[in-house]
Amino acid sequence: MASNLKLEIFRISLKKKNGRNNALYNYKELFDLIDKNKETAYNAFVAKFIAYFDNEFKMNADGNKGISSSANNKYEPKFTQNIINGEVNGGPTDMEQTIYKRNNAKKKTGKLENDDIATLPFFFKLWTPYDHNTGVLMVQSYSNETITTLIKLHLTKFIQKFGYSLIITPYINKGLVDAYCERSNVYKVTYVKERLNKSKRQLINPIFTEFENLKVKIEVSGFKKSIMDFWDNFNKHLPIGSNLSDFDIKEVDDYEVIAHYEDENGHKASTGIAKDYVIKPTIFLPDALKRANSNYYDFGKIAKYTQGILDQIKIEIQYAR
Repeated sequence: MASNLKLEIFRISLKKKNGRNNALYNYKELFDLIDKNKETAYNAFVAKFIAYFDNEFKMNADGNKGISSSANNKYEPKFTQNIINGEVNGGPTDMEQTIYKRNNAKKKTGKLENDDIATLPFFFKLWTPYDHNTGVLMVQSYSNETITTLIKLHLTKFIQKFGYSLIITPYINKGLVDAYCERSNVYKVTYVKERLNKSKRQLINPIFTEFENLKVKIEVSGFKKSIMDFWDNFNKHLPIGSNLSDFDIKEVDDYEVIAHYEDENGHKASTGIAKDYVIKPTIFLPDALKRANSNYYDFGKIAKYTQGILDQIKIEIQYAR
């Protein structure tokens, strides 16, 4: 079932659905279409968002996962802060499953049919500043289950009803990245070479000769260095000093170098030299945000915790009230 709580963060921007230019619009433009009174607009936005599900589960393209929301879910619109905290239910479907107790593999206790959905609650936070054209979407997930793609798709379609398109891009929170790097080490480096020429593919083994997309990976592990110490001493101008010409590796531009990070809790991330060391670590939320004796989040606790992250993001993007 659910275990670790995770979080993904996205930058969201508004543009006209059929606009001829790439102009972005403040969120006041959107909410004024709902109601000129800001408090009423936020409450109505939540009601319309829930109603858009039409008491059904909205499915992914493969039809094997869905999400929905209803009045039974928790919502907390805070119009004075331009925030909506909410939740949806979601999970897998389209697969018949038999249910047992963990301590009894003989006795069946239930059955999920193909059209049943085994759901989990998922938290999300929307920040839609009236005086700015860029907001934030945060979506919580679990270590073994996520509905992020679906909630982004559903929210985009919902916004389109008002004549706007939603541009969603991943946001890398500098504060969280810095904190992760401070407590992490580099434990592995991978050298990746793609598209070897035909003679080199044949040299590796004749069976690979005709495969033009052949890829070679060389891993170096068995070490542990702090991230700062690693990059201070790693030869970035000559990442491979060995002669690897048999793998069509001669110049630095011939291959990619990926450094793998791990913190004290086993949470991993990676980055490549060509990307200026920008990493996108998975954001693991503390267990203290869970309900008592449960693997699910406590709505009030996660809403407060993500508010702290949002306040940090506002500083990073130089948003002034």
